[in-house]
Amino acid sequence: MKFSQKFLIANILILWFVVVANIFALKYFSSIYFEDYVVGVKKQTIKNNINFETISKILWSEYLDDATVEEYKKITKDLSNISSSLEEFSNDPKVSDASLVESMQQIWLSGVAIEKVIWTNALQSFFSNISNFFKIDYSTLEWIFVIKTLKSILYFNLFLIVLISGVIYAWIKLTFKPISQVISNLSNIIYKKEYKNIFYNKKDEFYPLIEWINNLNKSLSLQEKIRSDFLSDLSHEIKTPITAVKCYIEWIEDGILELDEKNIKLLHSEIDRLIKITNLIMDYEKEESKKNDDIFIEKFDLIELLEFVKSEYLSELQKNNSEVTFNFLKKFNLSADRDKFTQILHNIFSNFIKYAGKNKKMEITFSNKKNYSVITFSDNWSGVNEEDLPFLKEKFYKWEKVRNKNSDLWVGIWLSIIDKIVKNHNWIFEINSVNKKWFEIKISLPK
Repeated sequence: MKFSQKFLIANILILWFVVVANIFALKYFSSIYFEDYVVGVKKQTIKNNINFETISKILWSEYLDDATVEEYKKITKDLSNISSSLEEFSNDPKVSDASLVESMQQIWLSGVAIEKVIWTNALQSFFSNISNFFKIDYSTLEWIFVIKTLKSILYFNLFLIVLISGVIYAWIKLTFKPISQVISNLSNIIYKKEYKNIFYNKKDEFYPLIEWINNLNKSLSLQEKIRSDFLSDLSHEIKTPITAVKCYIEWIEDGILELDEKNIKLLHSEIDRLIKITNLIMDYEKEESKKNDDIFIEKFDLIELLEFVKSEYLSELQKNNSEVTFNFLKKFNLSADRDKFTQILHNIFSNFIKYAGKNKKMEITFSNKKNYSVITFSDNWSGVNEEDLPFLKEKFYKWEKVRNKNSDLWVGIWLSIIDKIVKNHNWIFEINSVNKKWFEIKISLPK
């Protein structure tokens, strides 16, 4: 699940939890404080009904006749019972003493249920006082009930804020853990030269980032290997001819060898080998520094250019019993830098002869696509492994098959030169290996 979806669901759940929790809290606290409020209302109701007239009659009962005295004694007894019952009632708001209810009904509210009247009056009084915002008296039972309830709800919500903040902090820390892994990984790349992949299998917004970091690790690891191998190979390639030249000179100085035509040719061949390596590296750096503005676009016949380049390699092709064929129209005009495209063809032809071996065939084909024209160079040598394909354009890459032949050239250089020229023309350059039986180079030209 994506982080955006998680975030939305989390917000909905938090909102739902807060609303439900507040509803239950309001119900709980209001029920507690409303019982206290009802008790206060009942006490106030009883107090208000015992007026001065009733008390006076009781005090002056000695001047009344016997029947009236007996009635007042009974009332006094009932009041005594009510007083004791109210004391118990203050601890338990529920009216459970039938005599209390009966006595109060007989004295003040004959024929009417006292509990019903008290609750009805309490609710009416509550809403009447609450709705009167212009004359607020915070000492009334109603406002005392409201303030107590709101305070409890406030404290409860403060507790909820702390609880939810802790949960959100833990969730965010867990959710954004991949970011800390990426930072740690990049830190290892920069400072420790360690290239380790990050294991992450969740298909969220972080997944593409982790994939790119892992690809970067893979690429940098390979770059480091290529650099190390290049320095090793370069030192070997340069050291070998230099050592040979030095030995020839020492042998000539010591009289072991004569400075004849044969030995001079050997010296020349070793020096040429050094020059070849140097020129190859310089050619690449030269192409690397060039921009699109450095190319000169002109129209020329591609078939004619192919025939010309092929003729230069004809003797070597015959020597290896190899052939180059192309299937084009009678004439195909290409708009490009003629010199640069000639360099591409020379690189492809020379490396086909060098690496394909004997009895091989290279086909050059042309095809029209919807938005591109495609020139394909394919040969039937054993090709390369698929894992090597993404790195063949690296300038100093040499895969093991070529390395084992003790080749004096880095395969990546000639392919990287082609790649650079193609990019300067805003073309597309692809390398494929078909079932390890065909090695294929495609150059796509936008129409």
